Amino acid sequence: MALDPKHLQGLEPELAQVLSCVATVVGDISAILRSAGSDYSGSTNAFGDEQLEVDVQVDRLIFERLASCSAVQGAGSEEQPEIRSLPGSGYTVVFDPLDGSSIMSANFAVGTIFGIWPGGSPVGRAGRHQAAAAYAVYGPQTILVWAKPRAGGLTPGAAHRAAANGDAPGEAAAAVNGNGNSANGNGSSHMCRSSGEIHASHEVQEYILQADGTWRLQRSELGIGPVSRTFAPANLRAAGANAEYAALVRRWIEAAFTLRYTGGMVPDVHHILAKGSGVFCNPCSEAAPAKLRLLFECAPLALIVEAAGGSSTTGQCSVLDVVVRTPNDRSKICLGSSQLVEDSLAAMQAA
Repeated sequence: MALDPKHLQGLEPELAQVLSCVATVVGDISAILRSAGSDYSGSTNAFGDEQLEVDVQVDRLIFERLASCSAVQGAGSEEQPEIRSLPGSGYTVVFDPLDGSSIMSANFAVGTIFGIWPGGSPVGRAGRHQAAAAYAVYGPQTILVWAKPRAGGLTPGAAHRAAANGDAPGEAAAAVNGNGNSANGNGSSHMCRSSGEIHASHEVQEYILQADGTWRLQRSELGIGPVSRTFAPANLRAAGANAEYAALVRRWIEAAFTLRYTGGMVPDVHHILAKGSGVFCNPCSEAAPAKLRLLFECAPLALIVEAAGGSSTTGQCSVLDVVVRTPNDRSKICLGSSQLVEDSLAAMQAA
């Protein structure tokens, strides 16, 4: 599943190796899914979720491919969250092997998510320290989208190496704990933090898998506009007790917004990138708590959205400012067009 090396020119060689490995394994997964069933394996993952046989198969495949990459020194997955040491050196890759697998039986689109961190374990660091992030969506076409450092711009050099050694760069000085609350009480000043710096340092590209197994660059510089009339209201059961969320959804309906929600985070977020606007909103309530994993889902997708000019928030801060305390952390999340993310703050804060 070849990716033309010209698309990785200007990157640090080790990061280019990791992204090339990601492209290869996504092609392999696409081939598996063409004939995969949706039978349960009879086992559960570390979070207690029932696993499909294909969950286990894809998880194993990604670990095998990463272990063969000389630039990968560690990996962890939503199925096996503790970071595993690998033979290489340079980056740690965390991933959700098959996001949305519960909707496979309906033949809905599903995805894979990757967060790429410089150095060792991401625990103790915020999502802003990721070097790159990627997702694949498997639907009528297999699409790969990633946010990577701009050629000749910010690479995983001084700032990211400092992060890998445990020194937080200046932009993440306001430490935020794993539930999205400011550790020093000053989080309200950046509840919808500007994505300007990430947008300036990273570019978002979209590739499509061809019939011959090669990747074609379909679009560069994917962007998300600040306004939209499209929404994806996730965890809608929370609106039963979260009055602010119920009111927000009602306002969007009364304003004749378009609903675009599949029940899979990757295709819903990809719709925002594909159309250039929209919002994915996942608040919670006491009866319907946050379920999405910070490390394996929220942080990588927030990096891509902010790199495209959108915003993300937990209600207290940018998702990228939340420090990973453990691989098991879960988070609220709203991301997409900046104006709609800002409009969602009351609902995000209400839980």
